[in-house]
Amino acid sequence: MPSLPAARITHLTTRRLRIKIPEKRRDADFFNAVADRLATWDSIERVETNPLTAGVLIHFSELQRLLVEAAAKNDLFDINFDALTQSSDPPVTRTAIWSFQTADHRLRRWTHNQLDMRGALFVLLLAGGVYQLLRGGLSTPAPTLLWYAGDLLGLWRDRPAGVAAGAASGPGQSG
Repeated sequence: MPSLPAARITHLTTRRLRIKIPEKRRDADFFNAVADRLATWDSIERVETNPLTAGVLIHFSELQRLLVEAAAKNDLFDINFDALTQSSDPPVTRTAIWSFQTADHRLRRWTHNQLDMRGALFVLLLAGGVYQLLRGGLSTPAPTLLWYAGDLLGLWRDRPAGVAAGAASGPGQSG
């Protein structure tokens, strides 16, 4: 039996998975077969393929179900799921996250865990918004600052009631 073509994960979000199969580039028959077969899986809502870029975009309902189905039914390509645990963030993003986490850690230590970066930013944005309101800056500065302050609290996000408590505790913390 011939070996399966190697596939690599290039992007993953909560509802989409993008993979590339470079050795099958421009093989329209292969990608049509992939789309047809994957569309029959229960966890997959929609499949888009592009033979020119060797790409497969999978829209799925649950990642766990997709992974279980892939382990049981995938005989189309060989995919390395270890890539899911590796960070694909660009170095600038990793550096920014690291800097924010370091500043957050120091602020928490300095205030004996009474204040974190998210809380400090909220206070600064709220104070800036109120200051702009008092100066008469109703057109742009005040609403923008107040909007960002509300966004830090998650006021503008639609989420289930159970998620709100965990999200309010801040990044890197457990509920």
